[in-house]
Amino acid sequence: MSPDSRFDDIRPYNDQEIPAAMQRLAREPLLDQVFSWLFPERPVGEFRDLLLTVKNNEELQINVMHPIILSIIEKTMSSMTFSGQKYAKKDKGILYISNHRDIVLDATLLQLVLYQSGLSTTEISFGSNLMQSPLLVDMGKSNKMFKVFRKSGNMRELIRHSRLLSDYIRDRTGRGISIWIAQHEGRCKDGNDVTDPGLLKMLSLSGKSNATGNLASLNILPVSVSYEIEPCDILKVKELYQRTLHESYTKAPGEDLVSIITGITQFKGRVHMTLCPPVTAEDMEPIASMPQGAFFREVAALINRRIYEGYKLYGINYAACDLLSGKQEFSEYYTDEDLKLLEQREILLADQESVSREIMKQMLRQIYAGPVLNKKKEGL
Repeated sequence: MSPDSRFDDIRPYNDQEIPAAMQRLAREPLLDQVFSWLFPERPVGEFRDLLLTVKNNEELQINVMHPIILSIIEKTMSSMTFSGQKYAKKDKGILYISNHRDIVLDATLLQLVLYQSGLSTTEISFGSNLMQSPLLVDMGKSNKMFKVFRKSGNMRELIRHSRLLSDYIRDRTGRGISIWIAQHEGRCKDGNDVTDPGLLKMLSLSGKSNATGNLASLNILPVSVSYEIEPCDILKVKELYQRTLHESYTKAPGEDLVSIITGITQFKGRVHMTLCPPVTAEDMEPIASMPQGAFFREVAALINRRIYEGYKLYGINYAACDLLSGKQEFSEYYTDEDLKLLEQREILLADQESVSREIMKQMLRQIYAGPVLNKKKEGL
């Protein structure tokens, strides 16, 4: 087995596989609704024809995905800004580790930032739980997404998948291909962005040096994305509330697709993405002698701090903090309009009896307060 063939089950489509995938996508009935929403002034058949002209990934990203991203921004955001692109270097593969608020948009917006900054776009991690339908597989793998197996109860399978993923990421970054991966499995649903030390342990598995050298050689660059209106905020609260009632939550069939569509189409207000300073060998040198578990926890804390520093805080975030605490600690940072915006989100919560509704309101406020509380906790 060649080294590359080990990755066949998880890698994106290569350029030779793209035309056949485009033919399948062009026959997909769901695209009528998607393209009609994105480009109501253009005939749907025009985009089907465009898909059939795509011969490789670069053409797909430039001719199809770039206009789609711009349309999503125009329809669902007041503004989309970014900063810190100076930290991304053209001459090497970078591992972007990002906070994760939306299934699709976090990574998609990074691609726009990189493209508009004259930098190479990335391959994107995509949970195996999301690649359940042929449509999502074709859409994902055509857009440079690689499959990440979700954790299961089988420890042997978990170790095997972790090692394969670690090898894959190191292989790609070593070839100068950049990667996007979330800081932990699944989206953040409670407003508290935290890097999983287990992710860093997995990344280190494939190296041939010590833990510091293994991570440093991946060129880790944290990414911080801030949404004024949290994508899927109401759906997240409903899930969190069900977990408090039943201690677990089983998704309904098609629920992930609903979250994808909601995240894309929901109005998000202002959005900002920060490319943060990279995590270097020098950054990790003071903790290099720690036991491995403690070392990974400290590196995770460093990534967290970079992400928190990169937050763009909005009035709704500060308003949620004061409503949670019952104090006026941050009153200078928000207006009556910010309070009204948060109230409008709370109105969208499903009708519940008074106790349940109050719990859900507190959960929603926590989602918006999280970034402020994280910065405060770190003294930023």
